[in-house]
Amino acid sequence: MKRFLLFILITVLVFACSKDKFTSEPKVEIRSIQPVTVLSGNVIRLLGSYTDEEGDIDSVYIVYKWFNGNTATLIDTLMRFPTGRLGIPAQLRQSDIAVEFEYNTYNQTNMLTLPGVTRDTSAALGLILIDKTRKRSNYVESNKIRLKKP
Repeated sequence: MKRFLLFILITVLVFACSKDKFTSEPKVEIRSIQPVTVLSGNVIRLLGSYTDEEGDIDSVYIVYKWFNGNTATLIDTLMRFPTGRLGIPAQLRQSDIAVEFEYNTYNQTNMLTLPGVTRDTSAALGLILIDKTRKRSNYVESNKIRLKKP
């Protein structure tokens, strides 16, 4: 009987002390970016997910990186976007993210535009989430995509 009670006590302690999968700092991950080869007028879709203990994600920084081989030749941070502008749900502890960009055209007024390039080049997109208390997420970057000259 004493062993049984000890076993139950240890089990309760182990589960009570287990780490929560959510943290106070936002965590973001990128699952995919499509298409791999982008032509003028294509829509680039960046898919990912995030977690945040308080569910108070406020805004997103989007980072563009252009590459020459394996070396980043240009790193540019777009301005800070509110979550509503990018269609990211607010007040959720965990959610999926889908950010869409239009490449080298301005046909879609509700979509961000990624400018064209002067020659075929590789690029990657990164995300950083900021919550209302100004806590910053980890930086994550997509796989490289190929941007074709218009």
